[in-house]
Amino acid sequence: MRERLARLSLRLGPPIGVGLVMGLLGPFGTFDLLPTAPRLAYWLAVISVNWLLADAVLRRLDAVAGERMPMPRLTVPLLGACLAAVPATGVVALANGLSGIGWPDDVAVLFGRVLLLLAAISLPVYTWEDMQERIAAMPDPAPPEGASSGSQSEEIEARQPGEDGLSLFTARLSAPIGGRLLCLEMQDHYLKVHHTAGSELILCRMEDATRELSGLGRRVHRSWWVAEDALDGVEREGQRILLRLADDRRVPVGRSFRPDLKASGWL
Repeated sequence: MRERLARLSLRLGPPIGVGLVMGLLGPFGTFDLLPTAPRLAYWLAVISVNWLLADAVLRRLDAVAGERMPMPRLTVPLLGACLAAVPATGVVALANGLSGIGWPDDVAVLFGRVLLLLAAISLPVYTWEDMQERIAAMPDPAPPEGASSGSQSEEIEARQPGEDGLSLFTARLSAPIGGRLLCLEMQDHYLKVHHTAGSELILCRMEDATRELSGLGRRVHRSWWVAEDALDGVEREGQRILLRLADDRRVPVGRSFRPDLKASGWL
């Protein structure tokens, strides 16, 4: 329960913070149109709903087309903001009407304002997440030359794909894995565990899962981890690289993960 609340706060904390700041500043004339309390409520609702909406659109766009788009760190958040701005404009129009500001006379102007706001939020957030992906894809640093052989052997032993890590991870599941573990798919703050007998959605960070399963596979994308013995081949679609798994599933390979995967013989 504590972990669930922590993840919820991580997801809702940023939009609530931005909403409070916008409510205090009162941009787009809302400072004069609304008293303090209604203005705070207005911006908290508008920012929170549209933040979650844009986040869902960005995640889907990145998973479907991110690898095929040029300069994805720029084009993905901007295109995502354009797509999300359509329903988000409806959210703002509804909020304006219900709050007493008034229904919009010029929807195009409102759309432009919403698009500007979403782009201003999406660009830094996506850049931050991309940086986190690159950090996660970096190989572990080599031990210093003066390190003792004993400490090196302990580190190697800690990374062995023994039963401890797998047992620790499978304890999160409602039932033992039926068959072989294939891959993990990140869905927001949840993980979908795919195995040869089915799938299960669990509340777990990808970082925690990959640490527990160290030695059994590799993280190949911001949203994917693949078991080594599930790998059945590599396919290319233009600039995209896909891993074919034992169940004929295709898993995308993130650009920042490719050098390490090539060095390890996966690609």
